[in-house]
Amino acid sequence: MLSCPRVLAVGLALTLGCVAPGGGSDGDPSGPGGKADDGGRAIVDAIDGWNTSLSDADRDAKYCKMAASAFSFYRGTNHLFWSDFAQDARLSEFGNDKTRTWLQGDLHAYNFGAFDNDRGDVVYSVNDFDESIVADYQYDVWRMAISLVLIARANDDLSNAKQRRVVDAFTESYLDSVAGYRGNNRELDVTFSEKTTSGLLEDFLDDVAKDNSRRAALDKWTVVQAGARVFNFGLDKLAPVTADQDAQLRAGVIGYGATLSGRIDYSASYFQVKSVARRLLAGTGSLGTPRFYLLIEGPTDADSDDRILDVKRQSAPTSYFFLGAATRAEYDGAFNNHARRHAIAMKALLDNVDDHLGWLSLPDGDYSVRERSVFKEAFPVEDLDTRSKFSELAIYWGAVLATNHSRADQDFDPGYVGYSVDKQVDEATDHHHDDFRQLVREVAFAYADQVETDWNTFVDSLDVVCQ
Repeated sequence: MLSCPRVLAVGLALTLGCVAPGGGSDGDPSGPGGKADDGGRAIVDAIDGWNTSLSDADRDAKYCKMAASAFSFYRGTNHLFWSDFAQDARLSEFGNDKTRTWLQGDLHAYNFGAFDNDRGDVVYSVNDFDESIVADYQYDVWRMAISLVLIARANDDLSNAKQRRVVDAFTESYLDSVAGYRGNNRELDVTFSEKTTSGLLEDFLDDVAKDNSRRAALDKWTVVQAGARVFNFGLDKLAPVTADQDAQLRAGVIGYGATLSGRIDYSASYFQVKSVARRLLAGTGSLGTPRFYLLIEGPTDADSDDRILDVKRQSAPTSYFFLGAATRAEYDGAFNNHARRHAIAMKALLDNVDDHLGWLSLPDGDYSVRERSVFKEAFPVEDLDTRSKFSELAIYWGAVLATNHSRADQDFDPGYVGYSVDKQVDEATDHHHDDFRQLVREVAFAYADQVETDWNTFVDSLDVVCQ
């Protein structure tokens, strides 16, 4: 196999048959994005290698976001997590060939959030599927637990003992919820909404429903000019597209219509594109990924019910480059494009998904399409400044994740996961909850320490002036 220089982008590396970012054919994390075991952790080289395809401006913006805190750094370096854990032998303690399910793949507290489903209900669940893949359930559990430690360390009044209790609350909630789904299909009917939650999460969802509306969302992102609603290019998060991009996106909407599978059928009037914009500065890990907003007419010609479609280029999930040749072969055999995989994962992990979910193809790749929910909002984790508050949310995070994982098994499509993952996980952990919690704590606290060390190394080496 060829040895790829670090300047090669992911796609080019794979095309040439070189070692892909993050590892060789057996998941050896020696390429761009992975950490070489050379007596030290080549963090800066690994990060630069992973982000080499970004423009200078996008890379600087991303690095400044990552420099803000250890948690922000963690959000921007999912490739380091997969480099370190993809081949972790400890997974076998509570996992096997039948504890694989659809994962979120980049789980942390800000990849949960509020949004509306296709019934119009404001719900709370995982909300980002760019990194989704079928793999062992523990990757999501571990990555989320690490994020809880990092957040807890940044909040007030959370000692190590309290942090351990928060992590245990999340882990035990996950295990108890999985056990509760074993032998039934209750996970297919469970939703987390204002009606089915209590306390902090209920209050949050109530506020989201009251404080947001389609009109408010349209007023945030658009303006009415000469009687027509268009995107507001005075915002720093939006920019005009080129003439070629505009034409390609408008043409791509027709093909996108054929990928719709919800209750909305494609019609030229509903999906008439009124305005096109580039979306800037979104996210942390995906910052710099080509992304567009399309303003479409919606159900009537009134500008009050226009819809905003979020169109984002999809690539292979980060884990693809670290989990080894067998996983890559399985992935390549199942998916003819990454945006289609994104849509399948969203349907697997959620219920009553967005009726606008689909994908389109442009000359530079395949793009996921979904409506930008007018109720899109993340729970403000900085408010979790006591152990009781944090544990309350951690219990919900565990229950939500268990529900996602359980409904994404054979209940969704046995062609991807051909068994009951809730049954398998419960069998693997039954009578061993204490041991499972201990392992998750060990992983979470040790790796949170490592993230902080890596973050400090990264910040010390940063040559970008951040505002």
